Amino acid sequence: MMPYLKRALAIFVVISGWCLFAIVLLDYIVGDLAGLIDTSRQTQTWSLLLLFGLSHNSTLRETNLMIKQWFFGTGIGALVTPVLIAIGDLFASALRSVYINIYLLADVLFCIGTPLLIISATAGWWLLPEVSYVSLLIYSCMISIIFFAGLCCNLVRLLSLGYFFGYWLVDESMLMYPFVAPAAVQENIALIMTDALNTLLPAVGLLLIVYLLARRHGLQMVKAAFSGDSARSSYLSSSRAFFSNYLLLGCLLMATPLIAVLTHTAISHINIHMLFVGLGIWALDLYWQDDVASEPALSSDWRYFLRLSWKY
Repeated sequence: MMPYLKRALAIFVVISGWCLFAIVLLDYIVGDLAGLIDTSRQTQTWSLLLLFGLSHNSTLRETNLMIKQWFFGTGIGALVTPVLIAIGDLFASALRSVYINIYLLADVLFCIGTPLLIISATAGWWLLPEVSYVSLLIYSCMISIIFFAGLCCNLVRLLSLGYFFGYWLVDESMLMYPFVAPAAVQENIALIMTDALNTLLPAVGLLLIVYLLARRHGLQMVKAAFSGDSARSSYLSSSRAFFSNYLLLGCLLMATPLIAVLTHTAISHINIHMLFVGLGIWALDLYWQDDVASEPALSSDWRYFLRLSWKY
């Protein structure tokens, strides 16, 4: 009875996950893009994080494949399967072509544009009074970190380019933005830190305390929860000291609202458009990253020279 119940539960979770994904996607298109309805960033983000976690479960992936095979064997599936396959192949071919072209274009823009950004920001510091030395230093460090991370990660490369061009288009200074970018970045960082500083600093301190107290027993408890009966019984036999430590239990209880506060603070600063686009890029990379790995790219040349310089 239990295997059938587990299978029915897995089927219900998979179907519910697909329905939730369709609702979130429709909510984003109708609400965030079209602006026809009000949307909740918290609900969208938590739903996407939930779907992301469920997609990594091997049992649910097998159940999803089983549902597809069952649908193809039905009468309706036999009628619509050839049409769906033809449309899917056409859409996948067009999407693959667009993806490879965007990948190669972004590679060139990223590798050439990053040094130009630092040069233009330096010129802005020299010519414009609102660009200070501190803002130029912060901006150069941030651009350098993004550059080295983008050499190895297509997601960072595309998101940083999309953010720059999007900010460039909506900024009032338009063509002057590369020169005043350090001042704009410093202003944005100051706004974020002002809103979150009172929450983050005590939270980080409490998190360190909880980590130091729970370090000895926390990992063992997590491992025991996902291990076999023998490992679980051996852990439970030695856990009396853990449960007798009331201070540790109190800190673990305090960690629950702490995690909620930190997550709420982080989600409140998430750009929902960047989140959806980032998940889309991540999904495309899973399918076609091997196809573009053999293409000539400036990022691969940069990585080669960096490895050569580190070697010598």
